[in-house]
Amino acid sequence: MDQVLLLAIRNLDSKLDSVLQRLDAVESSEWVDSQDVMTMLGISERHLRQLVAEGTIHGDAIRNVGTVKRTRYKFHRKLVMNQYLSRS
Repeated sequence: MDQVLLLAIRNLDSKLDSVLQRLDAVESSEWVDSQDVMTMLGISERHLRQLVAEGTIHGDAIRNVGTVKRTRYKFHRKLVMNQYLSRS
């Protein structure tokens, strides 16, 4: 009985690991770096920095994955595009 239970737990654990890896892959494909955003929007690095500084690109669309002193942004692909296209 203990062996059967242990085998079932290991099986569930491996399936859970597989699901978590797939979720990480999906999430990482939604978040892109500044080079990809510049290419996607057809803008320069200076223009991208300006859009972030003025708040056109904001909130959930941007995430600092660097440090406070040395920022490194990741951008949510869909949210950045929506914010950029709906700017006034």
